Amino acid sequence: MEDRDDELLSRAAEWTSGSPIDFLPQLATLRGELIDRLAPRSEMSGIAKVDSEVEQVLSEIVEALFVNVRSSTAGVQEVLWEYLDALENDVYSIRAAVNEYTVVLAATCQQAASRQMSEVKGIGASLSQLSEIDQRMVFKDVVIDEAARANPLDLLVPMALAERRIVLVGDHRQLPHILEPDVEREIERSVQQETRDQLKKSLFERLFTDLRNRESRDGIKRTVTLNLQFRMHPVLGKFVSDTFYAPYGEDFESVKNVGQFDHGLASYQGKVAAWVDIPISEGRETGGRTKRRNAEARWIAAEVRRLALERPDLSFGVITFYSGQRDALMRALVELGLAESGEGGAFEIRDAWRETTGTRKERLRVGTVDAFQGKEFDVVLLSITRSNEIEPRDQKALRQKFGHLMLENRLCVAMSRQQRLLIGVGDAGMFKGDAAEEAVTGLVRFYKLCGGAHGIRL
Repeated sequence: MEDRDDELLSRAAEWTSGSPIDFLPQLATLRGELIDRLAPRSEMSGIAKVDSEVEQVLSEIVEALFVNVRSSTAGVQEVLWEYLDALENDVYSIRAAVNEYTVVLAATCQQAASRQMSEVKGIGASLSQLSEIDQRMVFKDVVIDEAARANPLDLLVPMALAERRIVLVGDHRQLPHILEPDVEREIERSVQQETRDQLKKSLFERLFTDLRNRESRDGIKRTVTLNLQFRMHPVLGKFVSDTFYAPYGEDFESVKNVGQFDHGLASYQGKVAAWVDIPISEGRETGGRTKRRNAEARWIAAEVRRLALERPDLSFGVITFYSGQRDALMRALVELGLAESGEGGAFEIRDAWRETTGTRKERLRVGTVDAFQGKEFDVVLLSITRSNEIEPRDQKALRQKFGHLMLENRLCVAMSRQQRLLIGVGDAGMFKGDAAEEAVTGLVRFYKLCGGAHGIRL
């Protein structure tokens, strides 16, 4: 390399001015000359070839630089940057890597044995073309979430694909397995009570009970029930445990850090349980198959608006047992500007009320119990809805008086969604007497809790 080339390269290396380099053409010319020198032409073909020794040295230099950077103080950031760059700019390679190396596949129960799953597993033919389940469709372990909600036929699909272990995760004390509404109504109408009770038991519950019985005989552990909850205030956690789980030997304890469950709502005076009495004189329930009570709906809508304005960082869930009452609640929220009618006449929460400040979680949800499985909110308002003067002389009269409130599973879900405060809104007169104690134990106990040191009645 000549002196003028050295001078040009040194000048470029030491360039600190903010203005563009004014000798780029000379640098471009020098680059071409250096490339020519490093890649001599073949004597036979005249085609330029890369000097293999130079190529090897350059590769070693690049690798050494990478190693040096990764081992430096900025190495972690450099590696993360490379990973982020690959995620953003090399989508196909990332997808190929996930498909090639993943050891976990996820699907719904029915899709677990689908054509798409067989393709991911590397099976060319669809299952419909196979005389029996291909061994490649078998998984060492199968984990099924919300197993208590799956009906038996759906649940058996992924269970049949397990080779070594099946783990069913669910809670049969909460919502039962899903049945077609028409089938459920026909069962209620034409099937004996004992048969109805059996049909309403999920396969998950049957297996849980059977495995518990086996444990008692041979001492081999096959079931696990969670024994510590972190969702709600310990007082509310104890209420849920004692009411819905302890009678079955499945009680649990609560995290003791009560400070994290403060709601700071002045009108509730630091209490965690509240009952707002709206007596029958304010308006009774109406409706046929589904019930509604406008007096409750109007009060709840106004209270939600007031509390949400007081604490925009808190989330609020409004739960009812009836679709008719859900619609009544939404109409009341529309009148107050918290909701609006969407396409097809459906109701929607307005954008301004959809997210909390700060944490940006769901701020307001209104619906029947089924819409709240797995959800949690800082404050829950439970619309009781039922308010009548039916005398509960027998079981039929009890069902006519309390309706869906007698379904322990749904009551368990409705009364375990809150974190800081549970507010029951309804006719307190419905929950007096021995009949109520037997039919709607959870609501009677909650009303008593609201009259104690941790509750308030309004």
